[in-house]
Amino acid sequence: MKHTGTTVTIICIFLILSTQSSGLVLPLVPSTLKEPLMFTALNNLTSSEKIETILDMITEDLLRSFFEPLIDCGPRYTGTYGCQQAALFIHDQFTSMDLDVRLHDWSDFGNRYHPRFFTSQNIEGTLPGTSDEIIIFSAHYDTVQNTVGANDDGSGVVAVLASAYILSQFIFDRTLRFVTFSGEEIGLKGSWAYAKEAYHRNDNILFDLNADMIGHATTKKGGSSMRFSITEDASMVLDVFSTINDIANLNFDLGAGAIDREGRGWSDYHPFVVYGYEAVACWQGEGDPNMHTPEDDLSNINYSYLINTTKLITGTLAYLADVQIISPQLQIISPKRQTIYRKDTYIKPINKMTAMVFDRITIKAETQPYTQLTHVEFYYDDILATTDTTPPFQWECNFRSMGTHRIKVIGYNRLGQQTTDFMDIFFINPLINNKRK
Repeated sequence: MKHTGTTVTIICIFLILSTQSSGLVLPLVPSTLKEPLMFTALNNLTSSEKIETILDMITEDLLRSFFEPLIDCGPRYTGTYGCQQAALFIHDQFTSMDLDVRLHDWSDFGNRYHPRFFTSQNIEGTLPGTSDEIIIFSAHYDTVQNTVGANDDGSGVVAVLASAYILSQFIFDRTLRFVTFSGEEIGLKGSWAYAKEAYHRNDNILFDLNADMIGHATTKKGGSSMRFSITEDASMVLDVFSTINDIANLNFDLGAGAIDREGRGWSDYHPFVVYGYEAVACWQGEGDPNMHTPEDDLSNINYSYLINTTKLITGTLAYLADVQIISPQLQIISPKRQTIYRKDTYIKPINKMTAMVFDRITIKAETQPYTQLTHVEFYYDDILATTDTTPPFQWECNFRSMGTHRIKVIGYNRLGQQTTDFMDIFFINPLINNKRK
C-alpha cells in the first residue's frame, strides 16, 4: 500500500443515532457465537445502546487473539504457503462466526514488478440483512515478500475480523460483507477480480469501506487522527464517522480528501471506484517508515490506536447497516462496462473497461427508490442532452459518432442533494441523420 495526498480537516455535525482446518487456534473466540439468550438480548437494544454495546466489545484482547495467529503464518506474499495458511485461518474464523463464507478464486498475471502468473483466493464472510443493499468492509491479507506485514495490512485484516466477530452477534437491515483480498501488493489483483464479478452480477453495493494500514502511531498527533479518501457520493459516511467519533469519545481529528475516479488507485478500494461504486479508504494519521520492511512486525502496532480505529469503522458500519435513509446514489445501469451492444441489444462481454456501442443506445440510470429523485440530467461530453423527470430515468443516445464519448448523469432530490455517475462509451454510429447539436 502506498498513499499520498493532502488532507483537510472535516468538522461534521450529525443527528444522534436514532474447508480445511488450518490448524491455527483462536482461544478467545467461541466456536458458537449466536448463543440464543445473548443474541436475543443484544437485538432488543435501542439504536444508541446497540452502537455503544458494539463499541465496548472492541478490546485489545480481542484484537490480539486475531493478530497473533495471523502473524504466525509468516510473510504472506500472494501464492506462497504463508498466504495460503492465512486464507485458511481467515476462512475458519468467518466460519466460526456463523457467516455465509465463500472462497473467491482468482487468477491473473502480475505487473512489471511481479512478472508472473498468480492464482489465489479472496475470502468473503456475509452477514445477511433484510434487504439486498450491501456494505463491504475490506482489507488485504497478502504482504510483500520480506515481512509479516503487521501494519500493512495485518491491521486492516484484524479490524475486519474483529468487526465481523462483533457484528455477527446482531441483526441489521442491510447485508454486511467482510472481505479480505490477496494480490494487493502485486497490483490489486484480488480486488479487481472481486469488483468485476460483483459489478457484472449486479450486486447492490452501497459502499466499500477499505482499511489499509490503520495500526501504527508513534506521535501524539498521529495517535489522535485518521485520514479518509472518499468518492463524491459517500460524504454521508464522513458524517457518520464524526458521530461515532463523538459517541465513543475517540477525539480523532478526521481528515478527508476526494478520490479521483480516473486517478491511480493506492489500495483495494480502487477497483470498486472504477466500476462505479462508492468507496471510502481508511488510513492511519501518520506515515509508517517500517512499511514493506522486516520491521513491520507486531512491535510496529500501537494497540491503543488500533482499538480506536477499529471502533470508529465498526461503529460506522453498524450505523450504516440500520439507518433508514442513505444519501442518493445514481448509477448508469445500461450500457454496462466491458460489454458490446448493437441497436440497444447486448452482444457479448469484452475486456476493455468502456462499453462498445454500435448504432443507438438507451442510457438508463437508477437509484434507491426511497431517495425520490425529482429529475435526472443526461450529459454527452459534458453537454446537457436531456432531462428526465419520471423514473425509470433514461435517454436514447443517437448522435453521429466514430469514437469515444463520455456519458454523465446527475440526479437531484427534493432536499437539494445531488448524485452523479459517468462512464465512457466507444460509440460507432456513422450513418445517423440527426447530427449532434
